[in-house]
Amino acid sequence: MERKTYYVTMQAGTTVAEIRDEKGSSTYDFEIEVTDVEVGMMRDLFNNCIHGDFMMWMHGHTLWSDMPDRDNDEYDDNLREIYRLIYQHGTAKTKQDLEQMGLVKLFGFERAGIRPL
Repeated sequence: MERKTYYVTMQAGTTVAEIRDEKGSSTYDFEIEVTDVEVGMMRDLFNNCIHGDFMMWMHGHTLWSDMPDRDNDEYDDNLREIYRLIYQHGTAKTKQDLEQMGLVKLFGFERAGIRPL
């Protein structure tokens, strides 16, 4: 499959995240090169985070004691996977930016140790 360049914005978590196939005049955080299937997987992960964020809010306003923890864990797992994919498919500048942010070390994204999709 052909890889295309996409521009990812991760402002304020993932509730306003987006993946664009054109740079345009908007700012973006990361540049990645992925197939149509891979960008679809990332969009699914963004949607999972939006849903997880809503569920954390809902369960935080009820009496269910263990639900917010599980929701938070799922949200964190999805966000970690998003950053792993961004790092795996990112340009050299994207990888450098993630390294400088401390996410590579925090999440254990050693370049040689990243598993393929």
